[in-house]
Amino acid sequence: MILTIIEQVVLSFITSVGFAIIMRVPKDALIYSGLSGTGGWLVYWLSGFIGLSVTISTFLGALSIAALSYYFARHRHTPATLYNIPGIVALVPGGTSYQMTYHLIIGEYSKAVGFGIRVAAIAGAIAGGLIVFDLARRNLRNKIIR
Repeated sequence: MILTIIEQVVLSFITSVGFAIIMRVPKDALIYSGLSGTGGWLVYWLSGFIGLSVTISTFLGALSIAALSYYFARHRHTPATLYNIPGIVALVPGGTSYQMTYHLIIGEYSKAVGFGIRVAAIAGAIAGGLIVFDLARRNLRNKIIR
């Protein structure tokens, strides 16, 4: 169990930093991009471990990535996209998208539709997590200012 958690942390960090390098994120922000991805992946993985669905786990992971990205952006005076775009890469349903495309190509349309619905739900959960955090943050800020 402990080894699995360490593997999850290390691999999610490498994934996020690798994508941040491809995106040309500044060198001083790479570690924070990795941390946002790691935090989101851990929330996703632990949510799945306790029995939540993939869609709910993805939503919670994206929500935590949005929170970490906002925190890093605020304290480092940089755009949050430096941290949230590389962070969500690990949550993107690449394998499921592949399965959908594969079943489309070989003509198994009913299976392809099932995988397509799963891809859409996970993509919606990622977008929803980012949006819900931003809306909640803005709403709370406006109530505090008034």
